[in-house]
Amino acid sequence: MSYDEHDAAMDDFYDRMSEELYPDHKEQAIDEFIEERMQSYYLKHPHLIEAPIVSYHHANELLQISPRSALIMYTTAIELFLKVVLLKPVLYGMVHNESVAELIVGSTIGQSGFARYNKLLNVLCSHAADIELSDIKGMNGKPILSEAEDVQKIRNKVVHQGYVCTVNEMGLAKNISSLILTEVVEPVLNNLNLVISTIDSRFCVIKA
Repeated sequence: MSYDEHDAAMDDFYDRMSEELYPDHKEQAIDEFIEERMQSYYLKHPHLIEAPIVSYHHANELLQISPRSALIMYTTAIELFLKVVLLKPVLYGMVHNESVAELIVGSTIGQSGFARYNKLLNVLCSHAADIELSDIKGMNGKPILSEAEDVQKIRNKVVHQGYVCTVNEMGLAKNISSLILTEVVEPVLNNLNLVISTIDSRFCVIKA
């Protein structure tokens, strides 16, 4: 796909969101934003964590049955953790007009790959929980978001080309989805005084 004016505009938007989220001279304001805006969004939508966790557990069930199916479900979990659980609350919090926010979120969630909003995810995790995503390495020793993109490419080959993934590639997908849950999502939630729990047998986010 070619890079057009829409792509350039979206890239500029994500850069400006990142800068607004973490200006050096507004530390206190950002603390308040992270604490109030994001926490309130999670509490308003407590079950947003359910789909990625269910996908992750389903992938575990498929490990011995079908490595290709397991890889697809691990990749789904990765995308949902990053886009829905982390990125979506930020976008809603920063774009105060609900209808505009919905359009932006819809456009964001629909994008393949993570490169477009890597900067925003890095800034969010760094400030929300002192997490440097570039310091978290996957099985191949690359930054976690880079390996997540590698997993996406493998998943796309499986789905669109009938590629038979290797056990090692499936293991990479499992490793990245597990790291994103335990080393990124949970610390961010915990720093907001939130935890992952269950209500009526459904996974949810609640106050600690």
